[in-house]
Amino acid sequence: MNLIKKIKPHFFWLPTILMIADAILKLLLPDFLVEHTHLNFQNRIIWIGIIELCCALIYIFPVTMSIGFFLIVCYWGAAMGISINNEQFNTFPLLLLICFSLSFHWRGASIFTNNMFSKKE
Repeated sequence: MNLIKKIKPHFFWLPTILMIADAILKLLLPDFLVEHTHLNFQNRIIWIGIIELCCALIYIFPVTMSIGFFLIVCYWGAAMGISINNEQFNTFPLLLLICFSLSFHWRGASIFTNNMFSKKE
């Protein structure tokens, strides 16, 4: 139990690092990813990597964490929908959604409080 209490405040780094690594792979090796995923994203894979990197960077900061979480859930939800539509279910988006949800909850965050849109007292 003490180990989980120690991990909770810093757990958000694990899914964030995984997402940033995935974005960097999309930026550096777009041809390799297009070959192995069998999707028609040849000219868009770099933009997808840029969007993914921006979403991860927005999530890191506590002030913008709520909007970052919303963007990440939308991004990985769409990734799951595309993979299911192409009959290639990939568990990586599901794993990241679960990890981001746990980290968002463990950071004591609420979507409507403690963010840049809430009223400051």
